[in-house]
Amino acid sequence: INTKVSKTDCYLVSNETISSTKMSASKDKPGDTKPDPKAETVLKLQAYAKPVIHLITSATPIIIASVGKAHAIYMSLPDDYLQLLWGSILCFFGGVYPALFAALEAAKHGGLDTAQEAFKDLANEATVIIEASKKDDDRDDDGDGVKDVDALPPKELILRKAHLVLTKMNPEKINKALVSLYKVWLAVMAVLSIQFARTVALAVSISKFLNAPMDKYVVPAVRTIVPNDYSRWIPVLSGWLTKSIAMSFAFYLQSIISAFTSAMIGALLITRTIMSIAHKKGITLGGLIPADHKETQIDEMGSYVLAAMGFIFQWKMNFDMPFPFNILLLPVEFAENFVRWSVTKVD
Repeated sequence: INTKVSKTDCYLVSNETISSTKMSASKDKPGDTKPDPKAETVLKLQAYAKPVIHLITSATPIIIASVGKAHAIYMSLPDDYLQLLWGSILCFFGGVYPALFAALEAAKHGGLDTAQEAFKDLANEATVIIEASKKDDDRDDDGDGVKDVDALPPKELILRKAHLVLTKMNPEKINKALVSLYKVWLAVMAVLSIQFARTVALAVSISKFLNAPMDKYVVPAVRTIVPNDYSRWIPVLSGWLTKSIAMSFAFYLQSIISAFTSAMIGALLITRTIMSIAHKKGITLGGLIPADHKETQIDEMGSYVLAAMGFIFQWKMNFDMPFPFNILLLPVEFAENFVRWSVTKVD
């Protein structure tokens, strides 16, 4: 038997022995094991779960109470005053919200009545669930003097409320309402996508018109000051600039069109609502204000003056909501941004 061992063999054996020893040592020491990313993520979520659940359980009653008070105030207002408020918003601020105004106009032809009935059904179901939740909050089945919901951990409380929602709601009614809203929303998005596509087409035409003077006068001047290494970016940046200018101008024109249209519609709504309020209070001005607006043209003539005032007002503020109206109409601002985002997503 050859008992000679080379230095290389000794080196390999020693390395294998050391590596195996390190591996066994690493297995014996839990602190040296590599942490599992999924396990760490689960632990982090568990750490944040309780505060989030506490936030939800604390904020939900406040939101429900606020919505209930707002709904009570809304229901207490006469329809005429609501129409007067809506007409004033359209007349003096309709051009600030062109996407929302277009969505409302599209909804009138795409099933606005259906959407209103669907919202009413959802509101009724929400009212049933809220009332059932209030009764559930007062229950003390074990008789220990502590309400059951206060003694439950957050996870069990969420499961309990979810069970209450699922058992108290009417699934068929909810499904019918959601399907109706989705159909109306698809119709509205179809109209808005076409309308904004025309605006984009106008912007493309303006951009092509601006490209010629840009290439003739601006681009050569820029090439003299830009290093040659970056000269390839000049045509690209020039195209971006012309498209940005064209898009801004096209949407500004869209705001003007929307302002003019909304001013006329809002003004007519204001004059007819004022006539309705005056007639209900017995104010006829010697028979000039009839019971039906179709019997006179006073509402149209008055709306012309109001429409001019509304359009000039929007023009003076450059079709942008000034302070403090931007705070008062914050829900409208949110709705406008949501519609714009939805249309952009569709496109």
